[in-house]
Amino acid sequence: MREVAAEERSELGLDVHDAFDPYALADAHGIPVYSLTDLLERGLGAEAHEHFHASSTQSWSAALIPLGSARVIVENDAHVSVRRRSNIAHELGHHLLEHSFDNVILGDDHKRQFDATQERQAHFISGELLIPDQAARRAAFADWDNLRVAEAFNVSPQFAQMRMAGARVIAKRSATKRRY
Repeated sequence: MREVAAEERSELGLDVHDAFDPYALADAHGIPVYSLTDLLERGLGAEAHEHFHASSTQSWSAALIPLGSARVIVENDAHVSVRRRSNIAHELGHHLLEHSFDNVILGDDHKRQFDATQERQAHFISGELLIPDQAARRAAFADWDNLRVAEAFNVSPQFAQMRMAGARVIAKRSATKRRY
């Protein structure tokens, strides 16, 4: 999966230390991205928009939707831009890994239930797209804090912290070994 992310970044002309634009990758794959607000102009009911845009903002982030052989992504534009970028990268992860849509079902509570393995895979590849492991390690060895990483890669500090955790362990172990 790491290789898939690296290849996609490379095809966009990025090296591991460049900030990634998930909207550019969606465009490169011919996947239009629509916000909930965009869909108001295409017939989305005001009640549905209000539900996800104001009342239950945190209940839904984005979705990759099949339309025949095509794909579209719908995103919740009530979220801040760094979260939206992460959401789009996650949905693109499903596309890049060719996850099937037949594993998405509604449970008894009418909430969607997903294949946990596919969700972990999409989460992993979105992290590699936004902050590649090699870049995280370099930032860890340079002792960058979460805010500096977040600013460099246009992600949230929480996302930066998540991606930096393993890299910081490696940097710390390396520093300890060098002392002895």
